[in-house]
Amino acid sequence: MRLLFGFVIAGLLAAALPAAHADELWCGFIDKAGSPVRCGFSSLAQCKQTLGDQKDAVCMPSPSFAKAHRDARGG
Repeated sequence: MRLLFGFVIAGLLAAALPAAHADELWCGFIDKAGSPVRCGFSSLAQCKQTLGDQKDAVCMPSPSFAKAHRDARGG
């Protein structure tokens, strides 16, 4: 359930960002109890490569970048 929620949030954030800025800052985590969220990846590919091919790996746009982008748009 948490994994599905993570994918939904990541999809919504990615859809809200313009294509030119969508890959500026990414965060990722393994969807398991106690797994830390790691941010600062410069691209989705870098995030996926670092987390590996685990089925519980989740990469998403950085919430701080999404918030800054939303604030800049006046949202």
